[in-house]
Amino acid sequence: MSSSAVPPAVPGGSRAPVSVNVHTYPAQLQYPPRSYLLFAVLVTIFCFWPTGIVALVSALRVNYLWKTQEHDKARKASRRARNWGLVSLAIGIVVVVVVVFWASITYLNG
Repeated sequence: MSSSAVPPAVPGGSRAPVSVNVHTYPAQLQYPPRSYLLFAVLVTIFCFWPTGIVALVSALRVNYLWKTQEHDKARKASRRARNWGLVSLAIGIVVVVVVVFWASITYLNG
């Protein structure tokens, strides 16, 4: 077989080259960034609501910014939603650990 042999066909599609202008549509702009909306709602309800609200507002802005062609701001809002959600989660975990530790010390001291 020669090196110019045609590769076997892929089931369900052809191996024809696809013409994509990467300068106009880079890979990072094809899909909107994650909004982290569910994560923001959960940490707002169950962990720490002051920072959770910041995460929630940022998560709600992601799709709007993407649809208005403000891709950089949409990615920034996505990162902000994730980061504030993680801050809320960390604060919630620390509060739970402190409360459990304090309750166990109080219980053991009678």
